[in-house]
Amino acid sequence: MMDAVQFIPHEQPMVFVDHLIEANDVFAIAELVIRPELMFCEAEGLPTWTSIELMAQTISAYAGHKGRMSGLPPKIGFLLGTRKMQLPVPYFALGETVRIKAEQGYLHEGLGQFQCEIEYREHCFSAMLSVFEPPEMKEEIRKSV
Repeated sequence: MMDAVQFIPHEQPMVFVDHLIEANDVFAIAELVIRPELMFCEAEGLPTWTSIELMAQTISAYAGHKGRMSGLPPKIGFLLGTRKMQLPVPYFALGETVRIKAEQGYLHEGLGQFQCEIEYREHCFSAMLSVFEPPEMKEEIRKSV
């Protein structure tokens, strides 16, 4: 188990993955403990509409882990969109742990598509995310992201 923030270019309060449990050339698995201090958290818990960000940050951790294996720092990437997102309940309850898996389906010249799932209690949240990691970013753009 590794601290996920070392693999993603995010800072608090926009960090939504705690640990990178497993990562290889095909997929990554991350976990998040639902806590009141998380951005967007409400009295009922973390709204499940944040699932897209949990999935995107797991993809970012996947890319950051692959980059680290080549000696590169985490890079900024962009979420282009999602398809077929399923949200079976409105909130992740406080104190619960969610497990997020992102599996690479397509990756070519920075454009990628990942099948993502979140395991929460007896539920499985799923979506297909499209992402883009530009080969280079101008410093002005990097500062504004």
